[in-house]
Amino acid sequence: MTQTAELAPTFADPIPSHIMLRPYCDDDLSAMLFVIRSAFAEYQGLLDPPSSAERKTLDIIREELVGANAAVAIGNGRVIGCVFCRPRDGNMYLDRLSVLPGWRGLGIGDYLIRWVENEARRQELPTVHLSVRIPLKQQQAYYAKRGYVFSSFGTHTGYLRPTYLNLAKSLALRANHY
Repeated sequence: MTQTAELAPTFADPIPSHIMLRPYCDDDLSAMLFVIRSAFAEYQGLLDPPSSAERKTLDIIREELVGANAAVAIGNGRVIGCVFCRPRDGNMYLDRLSVLPGWRGLGIGDYLIRWVENEARRQELPTVHLSVRIPLKQQQAYYAKRGYVFSSFGTHTGYLRPTYLNLAKSLALRANHY
């Protein structure tokens, strides 16, 4: 697909100058593990089955990044947020959006989501999919505000009832600026 005139940014505010967003590199993996564990720590004991973030290791992250990509947000010289994505079934799958608790509310998650959406556009993938646990109503609302809509229920292996929602957002296939 030929790219023509660029669209206006999806989100109104430019990324703040003290925050940098970039693709991850191997040197970021330990910091990404710390961010993921910190971001998901508030859900320990609340989710059934427990979040796989509780069991993440560097080896697991390396394995998850085979055939995938990730971005990091840098603030004050350190990784403060990250997100993974991978092509799946002709679309992009967004995974592990994580922002350190002290850095939330500043739009960092929005910029990481936009990075995934632009990565999908760059690869000419029409839709971004993600999953969110059923009990996490605040996260469901967060994604709904950003244009993600319910597509189906999902059930973890060994469970009889749905344990998560699949959400999706259709994209225009032209990249937006950060």
